[in-house]
Amino acid sequence: MLRDLPRTHLRLEVRHVSKLFGTTVALWQLDFSASEGQFVLAIGANGSGKSTFLRVVAGLTSPTAGAVRWTGGSAPGRPRIAHVGHASGLYDGLTPFEHLMLAARLAHTDPMGGLAVLERIGAGSVAGVSCGRLSAGMRRRVALARAFASGPEVLVLDEPLGALDDAGAAAVLELFGEAIRAGCLIIAAAPSDARLRAIADQTLALVDGRVLRSVTSPSDGIEAIDVG
Repeated sequence: MLRDLPRTHLRLEVRHVSKLFGTTVALWQLDFSASEGQFVLAIGANGSGKSTFLRVVAGLTSPTAGAVRWTGGSAPGRPRIAHVGHASGLYDGLTPFEHLMLAARLAHTDPMGGLAVLERIGAGSVAGVSCGRLSAGMRRRVALARAFASGPEVLVLDEPLGALDDAGAAAVLELFGEAIRAGCLIIAAAPSDARLRAIADQTLALVDGRVLRSVTSPSDGIEAIDVG
């Protein structure tokens, strides 16, 4: 669980971002913005550029052209970002408890927060089991709990509900709501998921690395805006 974050007017601006791998265009001329306390969802088929989009936003890969700018936040230039990719990124020889302790130590946060998340999403019983012995669903739970344990201002998540059963997904969605209310910015990607669409402030539809449509969902209705 995230405690309320200090309001720092955190804002993300993505301007004319393109990413090429040789002659392959992964992203092309992306433009969007988001602020603290919002949920942004990128949807699209496999190969549409969703994972590359998340990696660029998280600073794990640099755009070929364009700029990703962060303003506000607890530190100049870049906020505290936790990224969970399509793979869990867990070390098989470590237990979930050890992963959470390490994440909390590196981020100087209270490890009990990550343990509380692990319990809430139904993985407390495997805290002492080597991650190499866990199912895909349990590994996803541990990866998400580890992200929360780092006390992030921004969560960047690839298919966050993947491999989760209905109870696990419901618990994770509840945590997302709490994180957003605490001031966290969440940027996620999925092929298409009505559960995530329902909580998204902004949904970006990606096709071949291009945003074909951005849909914002304010409380008084839905406004569709063509952007490409």
